[in-house]
Amino acid sequence: MSNFNIIIPARFASTRLPGKPLINICGKTMIERVWCNAKKSQARDIIIATDDERIQSHAMNFGAKICMTSPKHQSGTDRIIEVIDQMGWSDDQIVLNLQGDEPLLKAKLMDECASLLTDGISDIGTLGSNFLSKKEWLNPNMVKVLIDNSGYAIYFSRSPIPNKLDADLLIDNKFILHHHGIYSYKCRVLRELKSLDMPKEMESENLEQLKALHYGFKIKVTSASERPGPSIDAIDDVDLVCAILREDLRHN
Repeated sequence: MSNFNIIIPARFASTRLPGKPLINICGKTMIERVWCNAKKSQARDIIIATDDERIQSHAMNFGAKICMTSPKHQSGTDRIIEVIDQMGWSDDQIVLNLQGDEPLLKAKLMDECASLLTDGISDIGTLGSNFLSKKEWLNPNMVKVLIDNSGYAIYFSRSPIPNKLDADLLIDNKFILHHHGIYSYKCRVLRELKSLDMPKEMESENLEQLKALHYGFKIKVTSASERPGPSIDAIDDVDLVCAILREDLRHN
C-alpha cells in the first residue's frame, strides 16, 4: 500500500543521550539512517518533525522534508499531531509514527504496520515479536503487550504480564509479545487523543498507548515478519548497532 505517510519525530534534547539524532553511526547520522530506511518503504510522503535548527539544517542537507514544531511538546505523539494539522491532512489519512532512534528498522516492517489499518475496524496498528528468553520478559525496558484472540491489544506493561509465566510458554506465544515502538494511526484518532487525559492509574507505566486503550480505541497487533534490530537509548547502543551494520555489510 502507498496511501500512508511517515513522520519521524526528532528531538535534540534527549534526557539520556543529548543530540541523539546527530550521532554518527558508521558514517551516517542516526536520523539520516532512519530516513534512508523510510525512503525504501511504500510511503507517499516522509517528514522529519523537529524543534531544533541543527537537526533541520542537517536533514535538509541530505534531502529530507522538514516540519518545524513547538519545543513544548511532551511526547512524540504531540509533535506528530502538530505536523498533521500543519499539513492539513484529512481524518482518514494513515500516518506512521517512526521513532527517530530506530536506525535498523527495515522498510518492510513500516509497510506491514501501515497495512494493519486497511481493515476498516482498527484505529491504531503496531508490531510485536516473540520473547526469546525469560530474561527479556523480565526486562522493564522491553514493553509487553497482551493480545486477545482477534489480535487486538488488551494491555501494555513494562512489568511481566501475565505474572509467573513459565519460560517455555513464552516461546512462539502469539498472545504475549515484545512490543515494538512503531505505530500507524488514522489522523482522526490522533486528533481525538489530543484532547484526552491519561488516567492517573496508568501514569506509572509511562506508555502513551494505554491512553488509547482506556478510551476504547482498538489497537491491532501483529507479529513482525522479522525481529527489528535494537534501538538507540544510550551511548553503549551505538557500538552494538555499528557492529550489526558492519556484519550486514560483510554478508551483502
